[in-house]
Amino acid sequence: MPAYNVAQFIGEAIESVLRQVGVDVELIVVDDASTDGTGDVAAKYVSRGVRVLRNATRRGIGACHNQVLAASTGSIVAHVDADDTVAPNAVAMLARAVMDERVGQAYCDFCPIDEGGAILNSLDVWRAHFARHRAPPIDHTRQLIVHGMVAGGLRTYRRDVFAVVGAFDETLPWAVDYEMALRIGQRYEFAHVPEMLYWRRVRAGSVTESLRAKAWRYWWMRWRLVRRRLSAQRGSLFGRGTLATHALLLLGLGYTLRDAIAPVSIDS
Repeated sequence: MPAYNVAQFIGEAIESVLRQVGVDVELIVVDDASTDGTGDVAAKYVSRGVRVLRNATRRGIGACHNQVLAASTGSIVAHVDADDTVAPNAVAMLARAVMDERVGQAYCDFCPIDEGGAILNSLDVWRAHFARHRAPPIDHTRQLIVHGMVAGGLRTYRRDVFAVVGAFDETLPWAVDYEMALRIGQRYEFAHVPEMLYWRRVRAGSVTESLRAKAWRYWWMRWRLVRRRLSAQRGSLFGRGTLATHALLLLGLGYTLRDAIAPVSIDS
């Protein structure tokens, strides 16, 4: 659980992890030099088995992930953001999905909540959730290029995957999990558990304008990272050549343009 200035929410996040059933959980919180007492709140749970690592200076999400890889002992690693919460059976369900040796990463559906925990856009969220139950299998590699990160809720990995693809990139300021997904997609499949097991907090400031700005920034970062992977793979990514990959990137740009001029929902 990487954490930065989430003292208001981290207790709820920790409690949701400690309530997991059907699996033994080793929870490691990495306080990335918070200034609001986040680390102190997390430290209250040490007596319940939670380990707290504190960074003297802010190191970023990639470094936090790698610290957990170095400090943990389990064969499965799952990431929970420190202002989100998970269902009691979430980790066990994703652990079962990722144990398939063909799978490098498992994830579940998520529901956006506000700062008080109320579900946002509930009708749209549940409609999309049930639609995925009836939909054909997801082409994850296409989705990664066109839409970006598909494995959003409770990202779960087998530890041995990192021995193959390498550690998280600590040089990236953001999109760290997306870059890892690109590497995993080269060698493994993704497993989608179509259950609403994760509640993602939408905090104050996530207004339409900032969401649109983030969409533009995210597409540009995807362009850079996909092109970097293309270069590393000698012009082929997920079995697609350079032209096909760039066509999918441009399709993603089209969706970004569409969303820039259309109303943006809080969970888009």
